[in-house]
Amino acid sequence: MLRIIGQISIFGTKESIERCASVAPIPLGKTTQIGLKRRIPDADSWCHESPWYRFHLDMIDFEVRDFIVAHSQLRDSLAVRDLGITYAFFTLCPVGQSFEESFACVFEHETLYALSSLGLGLQIAPASAMPDAPYWSVSGLVGTQGDCT
Repeated sequence: MLRIIGQISIFGTKESIERCASVAPIPLGKTTQIGLKRRIPDADSWCHESPWYRFHLDMIDFEVRDFIVAHSQLRDSLAVRDLGITYAFFTLCPVGQSFEESFACVFEHETLYALSSLGLGLQIAPASAMPDAPYWSVSGLVGTQGDCT
């Protein structure tokens, strides 16, 4: 059965991430240093991310819109790009029990506009394309990079 999980990720310098997290905290969000894992290490490269949330494919447009409203406090902190924030994404990751399943969804214009006005880019990617988040757990659903299709 195909499942969709999503997460907000904000990347930047430690100072900018801490400032963003203090102005607009993400419930149960965590901040981690990611720059030392890279081929060319950068000690001041950090990520502030939400936990993974589960979305239902048949209601994804409404659920994503509700998700955006629930995280609307991010708008002000992400609107000011001089904070040192490199980029910010709302990532959707299809998680399937087999590699035969496919993922397609339609977002209404209002949903995409709300996401853009929040200051987040939309990214749809399997976990293997997200090397900074190799393991995750969502409400009993536990997997590794190989579980995403």
